[in-house]
Order: sequence, then C-alpha cells, then structure tokens
Amino acid sequence: MAKVQRSNYLPYLQQHLDAQGEEDGVAIETVCGICQERTLDISKKARKFTSSSNTPEQYPRGNRHLLNYIRHGLERTVALACGHVFGDRCIGNLLAQGSDITCPSCGFRMTYRGCGHAISPALIPVDGFKPVRDEFPLTIGEGGDEPQNCLDCRWKLIRSNMRYTLTDECVICRQKDMVRLPQDSAGHRAHRNQHINLGIKNALYDVVMLIWPEFVTRETESSASKAATDRDRREVYVSLLNALVLSELEETMWYRSKAGKVWNLTKEQLRKHAQGTATVEQSLLGWLLGSTRESRRMW
Repeated sequence: MAKVQRSNYLPYLQQHLDAQGEEDGVAIETVCGICQERTLDISKKARKFTSSSNTPEQYPRGNRHLLNYIRHGLERTVALACGHVFGDRCIGNLLAQGSDITCPSCGFRMTYRGCGHAISPALIPVDGFKPVRDEFPLTIGEGGDEPQNCLDCRWKLIRSNMRYTLTDECVICRQKDMVRLPQDSAGHRAHRNQHINLGIKNALYDVVMLIWPEFVTRETESSASKAATDRDRREVYVSLLNALVLSELEETMWYRSKAGKVWNLTKEQLRKHAQGTATVEQSLLGWLLGSTRESRRMW
C-alpha cells in the first residue's frame, strides 16, 4: 500500500511533488488548512483533472481548469513564504479583508522584512503530472532566505545605487569637503580612474544582483542548469551595462570636483549626463519588470 502524506508544509511535501504520477510513490492527499474541505490540486487524486490538455479549447486559457475544479471540489494551491500551502480562494478571502496575511498554521506574517510591505502568496502552477518543484520560490521552511524587499522598493534601491554610482560630482572629493580635508588633484584623478575602470563594474554587478539574485533552489534535474544560466546572464548584462555607461557618461561621471578645478558643468554636459542616466535606468527597469514574469520568481 502506497504511503500517504497529508501535511500542508512544503518541507514534508516538496520532494514528492513531481512523483505523483508514479504508482509506488508517496501520495500527497492535502486539503486546504483553512476551510478543511477542498482538496489542493497538488494532491495525487487531483492531478488528472488539472491537465490543460484535457480541457476544451473554447475556455479562456486562465480558466480552462475551472469546470474540473468545481466538479471535483479542487482548489489551486498557493504557498506562503513560511512554507505552508493553502487553497487559493481561502487565501484570497483573507487578502480581501485588506490586512496583511498571517499564516493560519504558524503565525508567520507575510510582510517583507526590509520594507514591511505585504508579500503575495506564490501559486504552485500545477498542470497534470508535469514537474512543479522548480516553478515557484523556495520557502523559508525549505532553507530559503526571508524575503527582504518588494518590487517597488527593490527598484528604489536599484535607482538610488545607480545614481550614486553615476553621479557627476566626485563622491570622494565631496566627502573630503564635508569633513574639511584638503583637496588633492592627483588623488582625485587616481580614484576617478579607479572608479571608472573597476568601481563601476562592481557597482553594476550589485545592481544586477538585485534584479536576478542567486537562487537557492530545490534540487531537480534542471535546477543546476537554471542557476548556471542565471550566472551567465548576470555577467552578460553587467558587461552590456558597463559598455553603455562608459559610452554615455564617461566624460561627466565623477568629474565635477573642486580638486579637479571643475565645479560647474556646461548645460550640454548636464543634458548629456541626465540623458545617459535615464537610458541606463530605463534598461534596468525593463529587466526588473521582465524578471518578475519568470516562473521561478523571487518572493
């Protein structure tokens, strides 16, 4: 007789999620822990009713499973950052009350640690017996990091870091001026060259890490290749950004300085600097918004 796992906690479930089509595997039989009625679609007996290939084409793509779900008392499964899973509608009812979600099982408050904004639950995209373990974020209960910042706050941090890096005024000279240290033209040229040749690329890498952070993934056949793809993508985009920054902004970045005998930039220099900064920010924002549409999104 096959073993049955009825828990709603992913550390006990996740290793069995992709084995529900096996005859002798551990069978997941989980109901929503809030209503205690509807069967979650990650369950073995529910999977055959969730395949998108078994539903009529005339149904809208987002609602093709609706009829089978209603007929068989099924519920789409959503995961909270703590690792507990519940029915989509029950969690939706909690969200509709207008307050932050607190996990009904463990009391974890679904808010970002850094900015305090609400964390949206993650849908587990069940489609028949297709693998799903690598298709939703790693939870804290499985060893994932506690979510830090929402999308809007990540963008504010990215933008702030970029503007600090690409400012026209030499940051080190400004700091010296604030503490009344003597200015040094040779020192200014040295740290400006160091920033252009090394500091910018390091700063850009930190920014790109905010867009595509390192993933601590569940071990699957594809997780290693996806992690390698993420690393390669970061390197490519850092190189592209670095080339873009140097072509657009090298003449004005970290240029304005008392030590360098330049305190006021011309209107043309200011216009070119502002235009170059805006171009870089538009690229970053586009990549950030694109990263949220990936199946393995962060919290």
